[in-house]
Amino acid sequence: MKALWAQMKFQKDLILTGTLVMLGMFVFGTILHDVILVSGDEVDSVFCMGSFMALIVMCMMMFFFAGIHMVQIFNYAVAMGQTRKRTFPLYTIATFLTFAVLELILKLMNVLEKWRLGRMFPGLEIEDFLEEVIGFNALLAFALVGTAIGVLLGASISRFGKAAFWVWWVLFMVVCIGGPRLTHYVTEDYPDSPFVTWVNGVLAFVMAHAEAVGVAAVIAATVIFTGIAYLLVRRQQVNV
Repeated sequence: MKALWAQMKFQKDLILTGTLVMLGMFVFGTILHDVILVSGDEVDSVFCMGSFMALIVMCMMMFFFAGIHMVQIFNYAVAMGQTRKRTFPLYTIATFLTFAVLELILKLMNVLEKWRLGRMFPGLEIEDFLEEVIGFNALLAFALVGTAIGVLLGASISRFGKAAFWVWWVLFMVVCIGGPRLTHYVTEDYPDSPFVTWVNGVLAFVMAHAEAVGVAAVIAATVIFTGIAYLLVRRQQVNV
């Protein structure tokens, strides 16, 4: 427990930075929402935009900042004499707990925002798609997969240098921007193609067995990403 607590102390900067940035985006989203609402036409619902903006920041913290943070903290611990075999699981657990803290803060922000919207705009429906996203099961899944991706990113940077970060960044942008466009292009222009038929079949299967598929995907991603990360760092030389 002492070793884990020591690792958590290393994570305090990540927690503090994540909290401040999330809070800043939460306030920005809240102000932007109210400005749009007041200046727009008559509406019959309001949206938890502040929580949505904070969620985006939290995902960025999971997928990128945790990886960059790992390069410094993990290398420092190993350079100070700790073994990789001991340091890696402790760091991974500490990172998971860090994300759990950030998710709790996000949950509190969401509760506060719904309370505010209910008081300021009584009678209007509150649209909150985060109600399912930040449920216990979803938060646990996000924390597990986010931790695995974070340590994999950190291990990649430690092993291959800054080039690995830019490869991950390009991959992230391709998935986020190119993925939806490619999907729209294929489904609109080639709706009867074998590929679209296969994708629809896969989606139908996933929807029919959503819970089981989701659990299996989270476990597989967590184990595979974390395992690859450990293989990358177990013999890697450290630079402090």
